[in-house]
Amino acid sequence: MGQPIPVLATPSAEFDLKVLQVAFDASQEGMALAEDGNICYATKLVGFRNPTDLQHRSLASLRPKDHPCAWAQRDSSQSEAQHHLCQFATEATDGTALRIESTCSRFRAESREFVLVTIRDVTVRERRRILRDEDRRFRTIFDGAPMGIVQCDMEGRVLETNPAVERMLGYSLYELREMHFHDFTKPEDAESELKLFQEMVAGKRESYELEARYVGKNAITGWVRLTVSLVRGVDGRPQFAIAMTEEITERKLAEQRLREAQKMEIVGRLVGGVAHDFNNLLTGIMLYCDLLMAGLDRGSRLMHHAEEIRIAGQQGGALIQQLLAISRQQVVEPKILCVNDVILGTKNLLSRLLGENFELQTLLGDGLGDVRMDPAQVQQVLFNLVLNARDAMVSGGSIVVETCNADFLPADAPKSREPGPTVMLSVKDRGCGMSKETLARLFEPFFTTKVNGRGTGLGLATVHDIVESNGGKIQVDSEPGRGTEITVWLPCVYGHAGKRVAKRASKTAACETILLVEDNLAVRGAARKILSETGYVVLEAGDGAEAIRVAGDHVGTIDLLLADIVMPGMHGRELARQLRSERQGMRALYMSGYEPSRTESEAEGDPVVCFKKPFTGAALLDKLRESLERGSSKVSEKRKREKP
Repeated sequence: MGQPIPVLATPSAEFDLKVLQVAFDASQEGMALAEDGNICYATKLVGFRNPTDLQHRSLASLRPKDHPCAWAQRDSSQSEAQHHLCQFATEATDGTALRIESTCSRFRAESREFVLVTIRDVTVRERRRILRDEDRRFRTIFDGAPMGIVQCDMEGRVLETNPAVERMLGYSLYELREMHFHDFTKPEDAESELKLFQEMVAGKRESYELEARYVGKNAITGWVRLTVSLVRGVDGRPQFAIAMTEEITERKLAEQRLREAQKMEIVGRLVGGVAHDFNNLLTGIMLYCDLLMAGLDRGSRLMHHAEEIRIAGQQGGALIQQLLAISRQQVVEPKILCVNDVILGTKNLLSRLLGENFELQTLLGDGLGDVRMDPAQVQQVLFNLVLNARDAMVSGGSIVVETCNADFLPADAPKSREPGPTVMLSVKDRGCGMSKETLARLFEPFFTTKVNGRGTGLGLATVHDIVESNGGKIQVDSEPGRGTEITVWLPCVYGHAGKRVAKRASKTAACETILLVEDNLAVRGAARKILSETGYVVLEAGDGAEAIRVAGDHVGTIDLLLADIVMPGMHGRELARQLRSERQGMRALYMSGYEPSRTESEAEGDPVVCFKKPFTGAALLDKLRESLERGSSKVSEKRKREKP
């Protein structure tokens, strides 16, 4: 109990004074009475165990030095009813930090002026407010974080997630709180993640990082990068695990596309190295087959065997062309042609490849428009589509090849664009069909639905690349158990009413001189025999240096250089450039198994004419005759211009 309040009281006021003192002491807040700035009476105050310790202390001493008392600066003329509330930080006598809230009011009694001070401890309240503010700030960051945050107990059950996780997985927070983390992890990745989580809980690691596939609501899938760590309490024991999740599906898809591109680059390098030698072998086989068949009776048993060898060589060449098409190294010779002619020309061969259990039906449209394509590319498209249809029908059946004129407008074309004239080529089967998942990957290189050893996965990828590179479009309609129809649209050259210029048959006798340069002995020998038997004068050499010596020793005209474009020591183009310095009118025809690169000779106006390997004897003679006649017509035109 503090000292008696120093006021003059009548006997009737003694009871009131005692009640007032008891009320002071019973107050939950500290109270002090001050006169002339000094405390004359006080109950227990915050930080002071004994109220007598405050006796005669100045009222300002309860405040910090940097927090002056407002009452000391007040004008005494101001109203006595005003109250002031202020907060300040101070320390108790034992050094404990306190947060104080005080109210001061002034009054007069018996001509004396007093100040009544109430003091309350708001330290706990302030701490709670700070905690609420921090929690609100944390919740704002937690909810607004672009990365997913998952809080799990020590068994892996979800305790809390932020909206980023809910958006990624498609589940609500209520649904996630009923789940274990492996419930939305792909089964293939769940085992490895569970092992790492258990090691972390056992104290073998403090955290771990992992890239895993997730399965969200409605079977949505994707990739996520996890960074998982333990959160420990003040006693050092693990309380819960927290995982930071980053959606990396787009990055994974980009990595997959990069791997595919790298794979194609490797294939391209491999093909570029192998195609030349392999095509030389196939060319030698096919040319010698032509020489062999020239000496056999039609319909004989040996003639049949020779034809089978030739077909096998053509199939080997087609496989190399598929690889070259995928790696963008295919030799392309576009011509104006009719797709119906290509189909009719290969129908017998296709029927033999299909076998007795299959029927090849052709529904060829009348007046079909012309397209500008490499005939070999059209054959590749047709062969791949028909043979894929065959593989889809295990027990045999009918395959329908249909053509017609059509107007086609790509789905991604501008609205202002009108449909253009096209030639439609479709191949239908009644086989097993394909699912949506298979259709989504149908044109990926090396993707195949066939059993191991039955397919390379290059056929439809080749078809897609050929069609797209020629300005066409391809569409696949298929359902499991209902067969497949693949439709190709190719742009017409002249529209539907276009007419082709008939190929002019050559009546020129084969008497020109050909310089044949080929490093492969089998190809050179077979080509020399075919050309010689046709009537050409053939000079031959195994490389560029030998060709220059042979040409130097020949005193007559050399009408055409027939050279392999890739040879050791000196390439075919460099050889032609050196020979033309002495023989201006000499034509050049290059043989190649893959697409040549641009050189200075092209920049100088020399058109590079490449002849694809492997080739047959008939194709060689046709191409040779075409090159010679083109050269003769240009020389005639030049002479007419120079004639006065």
